[in-house]
Amino acid sequence: MKLREVQIEDAVGLPLAYDLTEIVPGQRKGAVLRRGHRISAEDIPTLQRIGKSVVYVLELEKGEVHEDDAALRLASMLSGPGVKVEMPGEAWADVRATLKGLLKVDMRRLLAINTIGDLLVATRHTNSNVAPGDLVAKAKVRGLVVEEGRLACAADLVGGDPVIKVIPFRCVRAGVVVTGREVYERRVEDAFTPLVASRLAEYDSTVAESEIVPDDADEIARAILAMLERKVDMVLVTGGMSPDDCTPRAIELSGARVVFYGAPVSPGAMTLLAYHGATPVLGVPAGILARPRALFDLILARLLAGESLSPTDIAEYGHGGLCLGCKTCSFPLCPFGRGA
Repeated sequence: MKLREVQIEDAVGLPLAYDLTEIVPGQRKGAVLRRGHRISAEDIPTLQRIGKSVVYVLELEKGEVHEDDAALRLASMLSGPGVKVEMPGEAWADVRATLKGLLKVDMRRLLAINTIGDLLVATRHTNSNVAPGDLVAKAKVRGLVVEEGRLACAADLVGGDPVIKVIPFRCVRAGVVVTGREVYERRVEDAFTPLVASRLAEYDSTVAESEIVPDDADEIARAILAMLERKVDMVLVTGGMSPDDCTPRAIELSGARVVFYGAPVSPGAMTLLAYHGATPVLGVPAGILARPRALFDLILARLLAGESLSPTDIAEYGHGGLCLGCKTCSFPLCPFGRGA
């Protein structure tokens, strides 16, 4: 790389080596002149205003890639379905969601790319809910140029499998089975179904069927099977989920295959996930009624994105799975569940 310093008065007609930024405190920060711009006499006052007495002209050598081109290539090679790459300037390439869905980031390969040297990629947490236009990642290189070989190393790590993508949420019809004799006998109003309906509505999904049953394993199992016969996409069962309650036993009795029962997350430790064929059957502790968010909220998005969760997926929530019970809940813009 050859970087030539030129006095601004002598720079008329020469191309800039990189973007020049102006910062107005409390108002804005942005490029006033872009890389490649040929300086004119009219630009001299602007250069003086932003404190420039010299500018730089960059001449690339063989095997070197300019920072803007490198950033664009790096972001593009990482990106897959559900995202797009933009180049707003200042040597950063932005990756933005193009649809409403679940952000997936391959953390292992992201780490490998960030340890190549000179390549810098910052992302939002994997498994974040995103909407069209949301910024999900930024990529750049450390210097004004980068060696072609470093980009080649990144490309080898990516292969044909994107590191960053967004999986669209499915619009599902859920069946809800509310358990508890006090609710069944109408001594206590059913608060669970409205709560679940509001959570599903966040993803444009609905409660299609619901039934209230007493604390009886046979009755709960029958209600689960009835929901499945109505072709719902997911069954949510609430009630006592402790080992001495009958709901976990009833889910097994229905013929569903239990994937996990108990999770290193608070609140929601006694959540149960099973599958009846390919249909998720989720046992949700009634304690969700007393807390703004729980494990249910962390895994609901993943189930609606079509993921089939494993015991390891749930075990990973132990890091970050402690809700701080903030006075004002800001979920999902908070640390809860973001270590997984």
